[in-house]
Amino acid sequence: METKLAFFDIDGTLSAPFYPVGGELRAGMTDEEWITFCKTYGEDSYRFCKPVAPVRRYAEKLKAAGAALYVLSTSQTPEEDSSKERFVAENFPGLFDGVITVRTDAEKVPAILARAQKSGVPAAACELIEDTYQNVLAAVTNGLKGTHVSQLVWDL
Repeated sequence: METKLAFFDIDGTLSAPFYPVGGELRAGMTDEEWITFCKTYGEDSYRFCKPVAPVRRYAEKLKAAGAALYVLSTSQTPEEDSSKERFVAENFPGLFDGVITVRTDAEKVPAILARAQKSGVPAAACELIEDTYQNVLAAVTNGLKGTHVSQLVWDL
């Protein structure tokens, strides 16, 4: 079934994560370090992250085919929410129809199903594009299309 609603994760999917920690750029940190980092950098928390080109091309392809595109990301703080919104606005202007943040990964599939129901779109026409295998599996087992970011390397 053709994708009508597509939901893209940010960390490791739309963005290659890089954060200045201890004088070097790192791909991640502990949850506690991350909360402190977001409070320190605020809306600039993602300024060192880079957009992932194959994911952008896939999003553009879906958009051209008529799909509505959303960012769906797990976020721990309001500062992280704002930083993700800024990253999307600066790196993918006009491409996404909205940014949805949830506090746990377990909320992602219900958020997609709620948006599908509100839009009158069957679950099978919704796609989650993710880098976390467990989230892709949760999507598939709930009747959604699940695409792991690694698939985009050879599918385009």
